[in-house]
Amino acid sequence: MKKITLVLFTFTLLVTGCSVDQEDKPIVLIENATLITMDDDMADSFVGYMLIGRSGRILEIAPGEPASVERKVERIDMEGKLVAPGFISAHSHIYMSPLRGLGHDVNLYGWFRAWDYYLRHTTAEDVYWFTLHGSLDFLRNGVTTAYDFTYGGVIEELTDDPSEAQEVGELKPGPFEEMQIKAKADAGLRFIDSVGLPEIGSDDEIVQRFADLYAWAEKEYGDDPLYLKMAVSGAQQFAPTNRTAKLEARVMREFGVINQSHFLESPNAIAEQQEKFQWYDDEDIFGPDFIFGHFIHVNDEILDRVVETGAQMSWQPTSNGRLADGIADVVKYRELGIPVAVGLDDQSCTDVSDPWQNLRIGLYTMRALHLEANALSVKDMLYLHTLGSAEVLGIDEDVGSLEVGKFADFLVVDPRSPDTGPVYEPLATYVLAMSLRNLKEVWVGGKKAVDGLELLTFDETELRSEIDTRTDRIRAVADSSK
Repeated sequence: MKKITLVLFTFTLLVTGCSVDQEDKPIVLIENATLITMDDDMADSFVGYMLIGRSGRILEIAPGEPASVERKVERIDMEGKLVAPGFISAHSHIYMSPLRGLGHDVNLYGWFRAWDYYLRHTTAEDVYWFTLHGSLDFLRNGVTTAYDFTYGGVIEELTDDPSEAQEVGELKPGPFEEMQIKAKADAGLRFIDSVGLPEIGSDDEIVQRFADLYAWAEKEYGDDPLYLKMAVSGAQQFAPTNRTAKLEARVMREFGVINQSHFLESPNAIAEQQEKFQWYDDEDIFGPDFIFGHFIHVNDEILDRVVETGAQMSWQPTSNGRLADGIADVVKYRELGIPVAVGLDDQSCTDVSDPWQNLRIGLYTMRALHLEANALSVKDMLYLHTLGSAEVLGIDEDVGSLEVGKFADFLVVDPRSPDTGPVYEPLATYVLAMSLRNLKEVWVGGKKAVDGLELLTFDETELRSEIDTRTDRIRAVADSSK
């Protein structure tokens, strides 16, 4: 359904020569804003206006003032405010939001065990509320679109060694996957739903579970503009045989979905992890639809093959530091021609899902690594967390920048509240001096979702009560199971 709508919309543009659907009526005018659009055809920043249609898409955006505005259009004066695209988290585990501060002095595999102590005792309804909590937290912090690795409801014993065979896990009663899709949509977050392929049952049974979920999501949410598409959560890094790569390749081909695979993330058993690269390559699935998540402990042969095939990567600078994973040299990757996206990862391993913090940790890490202040510019860093992420994920026709025809997903930031001083270069101020305290409004699809600290899409009192009640129960069960 989505593909048909997109084709018809594109056909309308080609036939009429217009930038927008002529049936889309303007409803909101953002005016006198300092706009940071991330559109290469426009200045880095300018004072202008943005006209939003009933569809939630941008009808006009330009410097200055509009030629005319219908009387029914709501006019909002943004003088002195910075208006920029909503952040995209290209790598997220939203259900982990209520599990922060755990495993705070251990590496990746120790951290796994720290949160699994509680997560294994969750029900599908618990995970609905966990995901809702994380989705609303993302929105309040300026993340309007997320690539979300979901929780499959599997109980398994976790190991410290990526080359070590694990016992077959156990699927808890669900529906875990469906509840997480519902939670993100209920929150008002735009998302890609990325699903794992737990190796429980035969290959056909595993693929059928994915097929059933894919069909359900298309039926229930295929017309919902918040649901962008489904993807595969690659897991070869954690699996001891090439069955994992074969299953992922099969699902990618049968359903035409992208795959983001955690790969070369941990400093544990690097040689064994690198050997698994060939297992993926044997399945001939590298290309723009394959994204390496983290991708830290590479070698020249791996990089050459990624460049040759057009595969991409996603960078999580904050979580890589928190978990002592290492440093992905994205400056080098980009020089080689590898497209890079940026994610906030779990709220449980960034602890504060702050995209401005993520921008600056990434920016400063690259400059320190290369001993060059121009190794990565402020504009490029913001691009990676917005339009660059959208391009890697294949959703840049809809999100990632403020352009005519795209969804009006944007942030309103006030550099004078609290006051950070005069603004000389708006884009640099936005990246280097802004933080969550300056974020005043979050809009998704032309509708305000957050006003100050107030969530407008869900009752936070109910949310907090549900989270507290459920985590109290889970803690008691976990402690009694020691």
